[in-house]
Amino acid sequence: MKRFLCLGFVLSLYVICTGCGETFRPIIIPNPPIFPNPQASHSVLSINYNSECLDNACDDGQAPLTGTAMAIDVSGDTEVSIVNVGLAPVHAVQQSANLVLVVNHSVTGAQSDSLTALTFSGTTIVSNPPPPTINLPPNSAPDFVDVAPSSSTAYVTLSALNEVGVVSTSSNSLIAAIPVGSNPYALAVTPDNTKLYVANMGDSTISGFNTTDRSQRVGSPVSTAAPPLWLGARSDNQRVYVLEQGGALASLDVTSTAGPDILTPTSVNVPGATILTYDPNKNRLYIPGSSEMAIVDVSQSLPQYVAGSPITTCQSAQSPNCIPVVAPASRASTDPCSLTAEQTLTVVSVTALPDGSRAYVGAYYVDASDNICPQVTVIDAVSNTVKSSVAVPGFPDATNPSKTAYYVQACASTHFRFMMASGGDSTRAYLSICDGGNVNIIDTSSDSYIGNLQAPVSARTVQGSTLNPPQNPVFLLAGP
Repeated sequence: MKRFLCLGFVLSLYVICTGCGETFRPIIIPNPPIFPNPQASHSVLSINYNSECLDNACDDGQAPLTGTAMAIDVSGDTEVSIVNVGLAPVHAVQQSANLVLVVNHSVTGAQSDSLTALTFSGTTIVSNPPPPTINLPPNSAPDFVDVAPSSSTAYVTLSALNEVGVVSTSSNSLIAAIPVGSNPYALAVTPDNTKLYVANMGDSTISGFNTTDRSQRVGSPVSTAAPPLWLGARSDNQRVYVLEQGGALASLDVTSTAGPDILTPTSVNVPGATILTYDPNKNRLYIPGSSEMAIVDVSQSLPQYVAGSPITTCQSAQSPNCIPVVAPASRASTDPCSLTAEQTLTVVSVTALPDGSRAYVGAYYVDASDNICPQVTVIDAVSNTVKSSVAVPGFPDATNPSKTAYYVQACASTHFRFMMASGGDSTRAYLSICDGGNVNIIDTSSDSYIGNLQAPVSARTVQGSTLNPPQNPVFLLAGP
């Protein structure tokens, strides 16, 4: 027995010693999983408009009311806090693990345009003391705010001034203004925080800047074939994708340290598209167009459609892979859309789950009774095929001026009438709807609709009568 123990000890020493040499021979190197962003694991934030008009004096003489931010706890499907922001909020961005900036596009009058800085404690927006206001130049028409990770600097478009404002979130103040092209709208900051790009809709150019000293990059501005509507930076800091009016996609090579940045057209064209979503987990773009969802591989030098893309809409399952209309008969009896015939779908928004498994596509049609009939379609992000579609309850169209009791001018003009977002743990997908005044919840474990949360009640009046309808969500994002 002792002889066997000695032999075992010698063999053990041999195995250990041979593993200590200079040569390492791995059998397999697994690809490490990409985990959900911990900054977006617990809450979703709805930014809500709070008036039926866009002027400082509405037709009935009522002054517009400040908008709100509503935080939703992903784990409990509950509203956990509501805080006032400024007049006419239009856009928001998460800057850090506990800070969100909201753009307030105020109009002529005493109150200036501004940013509201929302601080979170867990999933709750801190309301005491009230969130600070970062004042912007009056009548500057801010539309879009962007930040770089781990930075205390934010950039906001000042469209009426043809400038981009530089904001310090340490001092909560505007510290500089950068002249850009005509009517700047969308922004993109590379993830390494070295370059800023501005989409100038008014003169069809892209302005590029080095963030270290705000100097203009060599060769900037770069001309585009049509007005640029949206920008998206790739996670490796090498490309910025430009969505142009009409749906054409271009690729901006930003690898040069000082510039120039080279813009190259691609074969991707998504008619009706106004926004794109970059999924860093799959290194792809999701581009919702009016009648299709395009899925674009951006791992190559020039973007290309993935197999099976674009996925078009259809009245029913007319092809092996399409986005079908949810049949009115399958809707609840209390849904006004259950009483009318289905119409052609319009694809409007998309969100990709952080776990990389699925994407959720928001779409709608308007029925013969002028009801908005929304739905969410689930796409398998591995096979790029449609899994299922689920109905979201309908409601009257709020963009029709003849429907006085429901009309909300902001819903007709907002860039984000419908928006989708995902919880960081991939258990929920959300669809906010300006007209409906709510945020709808999809359970991703069963891909089923489980209800909605109403936006805060408004005190607005219509033709002198107090309706107390819900406010109107105009932007949705995954929060802290």
